Amino acid sequence: MEKWAKLLPLQFKYFDRLNKQGTLEVDYHLIGQQGSMLILNVDSDEVLSRVIGDDPLFFHLEREVYPLTTRENHAKQIKQLLQKE
Repeated sequence: MEKWAKLLPLQFKYFDRLNKQGTLEVDYHLIGQQGSMLILNVDSDEVLSRVIGDDPLFFHLEREVYPLTTRENHAKQIKQLLQKE
């Protein structure tokens, strides 16, 4: 419990910093669960990896990552794939 008492405030400060940088678009606490859902705006896998790795609770949490894109970008990618055939 003492570990969490030290690390959780550090994580909140980290989220605040990401928010000010424009990297963290939204974050939600998952009601009834121990965890959060974040939507990040990053330009590459490398940046995403750094953001995740810099989290003060990195070694203490499980994560699921779901890359997102806009509908417009998805349609553009599909169009490019179909043109290659």
